[in-house]
Amino acid sequence: MTRQRIVAAFVEALEDEAVDDISMAAVAKRAKVAERTIYRHFKTRAELFAAAGEWIEDNVFSYIPFTSPDELPEIFRKLCKRFDRHPHLARAIAMTRAGRRVRAGFRRHLIDQHRKAMAPLVRHLPAKDVRQAEALASYLNNVLAWNAMREDFGMTSSEIADAIEWALTTLLKDVRQRDAAAARSGRAGQKAGKTPRKRTAAAKAPA
Repeated sequence: MTRQRIVAAFVEALEDEAVDDISMAAVAKRAKVAERTIYRHFKTRAELFAAAGEWIEDNVFSYIPFTSPDELPEIFRKLCKRFDRHPHLARAIAMTRAGRRVRAGFRRHLIDQHRKAMAPLVRHLPAKDVRQAEALASYLNNVLAWNAMREDFGMTSSEIADAIEWALTTLLKDVRQRDAAAARSGRAGQKAGKTPRKRTAAAKAPA
């Protein structure tokens, strides 16, 4: 229970203060424990940050599993509503140094899920195009996009979700078209490669 109270206190500090660094003394005060108690449960700040990231993922923004990139627009729409319920925390994990460290773990997990979901769509594309498609899909389905559109353009979450849906739909359509073209090109290349061998065999047959 003490461990959970420490993590919750750290998240509260991140949400309330939205600063680049949060002292262990401030966390201890919020959790109502001695500072040395924190280090009994978390040997390093990195361990506390990782635990906070897991706590946020499980209890606040909640990871939504997906298997197809076509699910991403609706998932992002749901996330926007959750960001709206905790806007200060969402901004903190997007913009502050402490927040970026907190979200590092679940961002790696999410990027891996994007890569797996995109795999069936990019089977025939060169590695550079695959990397670009994965990166764009991952970045669009991201609290950074929500925060930038909210702060820089004054957009509501509904408007942001509509814009991201448009961008993702356009991206996925283009990726599918490129992959299909690459597949056709590959098949044409294979046929062209077989043609000379068939002709050679036919030429040798009469002899």
